[in-house]
Amino acid sequence: MTDRTEELRETAAQCVALAQSTTDPAVRAALTIMAQKLCDVANHRSAAYEVAQREFNDRQMLQQFPVQQPQSTCSNSSKSSRRKKNRDLLA
Repeated sequence: MTDRTEELRETAAQCVALAQSTTDPAVRAALTIMAQKLCDVANHRSAAYEVAQREFNDRQMLQQFPVQQPQSTCSNSSKSSRRKKNRDLLA
């Protein structure tokens, strides 16, 4: 995480330097906003990021360890009613 944080901060510093060197107010504003967002991410991950990361990790775990559905325990009466429905459908 430290490498990523430092990378984000360095990129933010580059944005600030570019913003200071440009004469276009729109570009300066965009670079300043980008630098601020990069600092925000470096200092504190957003809630949306946390949710996305959790969902990604959950999907990865499900691919490795698929959830097995418990086998249902049917009573004899439900089995016989199911057989009757199947016979009715075939008739």
